[in-house]
Amino acid sequence: SSPPHHTTAVPSRHLPPLPSGQRKQQLRAEPTMLPFLLSLLLLTGAAAGVQGHDDAAARRTMEEFAGFPASDDGEGGRASPLRVDSESLQRQQIDELASFSDSPAPSVTRVLYSDKDVQARRYIKGIMKQLGLSVREDAVGNIFGRWVGSEAELGAVATGSHVDAIPFSGKYDGVVGVLGALEAISVLQRSGFQPKRSLEVIMFTSEEPTRFGISCLGSRLMAGSEELVRSLKRTVDNHNVSFVDAADSAGYKIHPDDLHNVFLNQDAYFAFIELHIEQGPILEKEGIPIGIVTAIAAPASIKVEFEGNGGHAGAVLMPASRNDAGLAAAELALAVEKYVLESGSIDTVGTVGYSAATSRSYQ
Repeated sequence: SSPPHHTTAVPSRHLPPLPSGQRKQQLRAEPTMLPFLLSLLLLTGAAAGVQGHDDAAARRTMEEFAGFPASDDGEGGRASPLRVDSESLQRQQIDELASFSDSPAPSVTRVLYSDKDVQARRYIKGIMKQLGLSVREDAVGNIFGRWVGSEAELGAVATGSHVDAIPFSGKYDGVVGVLGALEAISVLQRSGFQPKRSLEVIMFTSEEPTRFGISCLGSRLMAGSEELVRSLKRTVDNHNVSFVDAADSAGYKIHPDDLHNVFLNQDAYFAFIELHIEQGPILEKEGIPIGIVTAIAAPASIKVEFEGNGGHAGAVLMPASRNDAGLAAAELALAVEKYVLESGSIDTVGTVGYSAATSRSYQ
């Protein structure tokens, strides 16, 4: 999926190990987390600093941004350098969250409002509370954990992602943006920082379209989509369970009119930044540990149905008598590929994601 709010990407070598014999891949937290941490520091402003040669420039930049000197005061003297607990992040959090799955490891399946989704939500809220964040949920289950800043009246800086997972997916998609954000707050707290602006971690509901065919459900509601509100009032899944009933099964007692309460005021946040896996090979191929997204994918899809004429495989001859729908569909798929390749665009993708053929026989 391609969420509408990615700002930071991590190379695809951090994707989870796959059962197909591909090489084992590990999340390397510190090289990718440090730019993310510094981005949060610059966005929120800081009342404390870090020590060390490499951190001196960051300290000066933060002092300029915050408007006052970084303090060395605090328990135990100077604040500690920024250090990510990568072992805990990987083994105790990412791997543990991956265990809440309806498919066997190393894959993850966590569908909206399922029992595993509810367990994952409880797990994320538990970490937020351990960090002393103020935790709340809205009507559809978007989860917010806020670290209140020294100037709480200012618009907050938000970060986060999602933890729902399409069937048989990896364990890092979305999860890095949520657990990575919580670890970033933990690092800043351990280092003695106090933000000027409040810092809020958001776990968005239903980034993936798995259950109801609607992607970015929680974030689109937060953005004020009236069209989505109307759609959710009549949406059902493949088992004819309505969105409202599915939410109720997960503990969210929704009245259709409550969906408007998810909408945010335009000045609710000062900025949003997200840490996310790249989901592609470019950064890995170039040997670049982290990149800043300058544009996002804008996916659009259409469904095309081809109808042909059935006939005996041997007795109905070509070309005058045969009209095979499958061949026509294949020609369209090739035409889509040809058009994109000849467009000259380096970042346009055209693909046929799903095809199915059925036959009818007549006596």
